[in-house]
Amino acid sequence: MKKIMALCDGEQDYLYHMADYLERKDTFPFAVHCFTDAGQLRNFMESNEVELLLVAENAYEEGLAQLSTGHTVVLNESGNEVGSQVENINKYQATEFILKAVMDSYMGSSDKVPKRLATGNRMKVIGCYSPIRRSFQTTFSLSMGQILARKHKVLYLNFESYSGFGYMLHQEYTVDITDALYFFNCEREKLAYKLEGLIQSINGLDYIPPAVSYRELRGVTGEEWLRFIQEIEKISEYEFLILDLSEHVQGLFEVLRECHCIFTMQREDGMAEAKMRQYEMLLQSMEYADIAGKTKKWKPPVLRRLPPGIDQLARGEMAVCIKKIIEEEIYGEARDAGEGNKR
Repeated sequence: MKKIMALCDGEQDYLYHMADYLERKDTFPFAVHCFTDAGQLRNFMESNEVELLLVAENAYEEGLAQLSTGHTVVLNESGNEVGSQVENINKYQATEFILKAVMDSYMGSSDKVPKRLATGNRMKVIGCYSPIRRSFQTTFSLSMGQILARKHKVLYLNFESYSGFGYMLHQEYTVDITDALYFFNCEREKLAYKLEGLIQSINGLDYIPPAVSYRELRGVTGEEWLRFIQEIEKISEYEFLILDLSEHVQGLFEVLRECHCIFTMQREDGMAEAKMRQYEMLLQSMEYADIAGKTKKWKPPVLRRLPPGIDQLARGEMAVCIKKIIEEEIYGEARDAGEGNKR
């Protein structure tokens, strides 16, 4: 069973907005209970173990921290810290930053990390890689991810040298995939909780911000990437993981080999065809022919226009094509497997 997180705030609109944000995160590791005043909260805590207490300054009472069995954080409103030995964070900031600060505070104080319950679902890994540049690979990956996210839990990871995500989405990231790798390597038992503060969302598609520089990932081997992917499957509820890959991934072929299916973009020109032929010959010579066997080649159609932003890629001409690919290549594969099992 999930441990309990209690929220208490006299500002009901703020309280319910926060609770709704947390409850929409399927991977959030706590059961959330809401209270609008300290009296309600106190009554609840007398008969229930609260692992994490998040209380607004307007509802904070000194004795509440003693009733909590775990960790207490105050959402500070005045700018003057309240409570003795209780962490204060700024209430008036983006909810995602509040969540990150709360989880950082909790993990910093928690010696014993409760384990996540396994969902029993097998996460399907979709690889997107092409040796041809400017082939709509990232547009394809993001579009597929946003379309799948309408019905499934999907995580997207980008491995481009220069993704440009921060500029396209007008965001400044304080954390990225290198932080996830740090906790995976150094404090693995905390990774499930740290992910909540790392994950961002585009039109329902979850993603971990890419590394600012590909140089930061050069030391990560293919075997390490595979273990990292397995850990995400173990601690999360994601049904699909989309990998937008590049040659800068060490052990690229090992990662591709473990994908359920691979989508490779093509272009109809002599240079593109030559690059594709060299790539396929390399797979054969290095005994990775099985990668070619699970690869689906795709030539982008001639498009009159692309959506104006990367958060709108689930609509438009390309989205129509990708919906058909999902139906035939991803859902179709699942149906074929089911029929095979029946036989």
